[in-house]
Amino acid sequence: MKRILITTLMGVCVLLLGGSARAQDKPNPPKDEGKSAPAVIVGPQVKVQFVFAEYEGEKKVKSLPYTMVIDTSHNNKLRMGSRLPVATGKDGAAVQYQYIDVGTNLDCAALTAQDGKYQLRLSLERSWVEGDVPISSEKGEAAAKDHLDPIFRQPVIHQFKFEDTIVLRDGQTLETNYATDPLTGKVAKLEVTLSVVK
Repeated sequence: MKRILITTLMGVCVLLLGGSARAQDKPNPPKDEGKSAPAVIVGPQVKVQFVFAEYEGEKKVKSLPYTMVIDTSHNNKLRMGSRLPVATGKDGAAVQYQYIDVGTNLDCAALTAQDGKYQLRLSLERSWVEGDVPISSEKGEAAAKDHLDPIFRQPVIHQFKFEDTIVLRDGQTLETNYATDPLTGKVAKLEVTLSVVK
């Protein structure tokens, strides 16, 4: 009889303690059913083509196109190029080199303007190599006496840089900038075409 009473009392205590422990637990917050993550606001997209062209007189000798799809709520960047080793001297018998970045850095931001037009903020840096360019050496006379080439030949790195803001409508092409290379006389031009992505 005593064993039954003790067993019953122990069961009641377990039930009471379990209930109080559950009462002290913090309830789980209700789940927001049917609600999704906030939508990201994205502006219209435009495709912008940049054509870097090089002319000798009226003849086009080079045409390099770059295309970017730009969201009007973000800035876009394009980087393309190589690292060019240039000899800087000798350390004993070993030739020392310095690596120089050569290529295209293009930044563009598109903003909606009035009358369905778009404002493009552009920044372009382009460099390229012309190899085996003859450069007069300060030691030309001494080299000539030693039957050496008095002309020092090294690659020349050309650069074209600009920043500009232009306004274009859908389907429009604009020749924005051009410049003449003072060393070669070649003319560099940039053409920009905008089209709305539908």
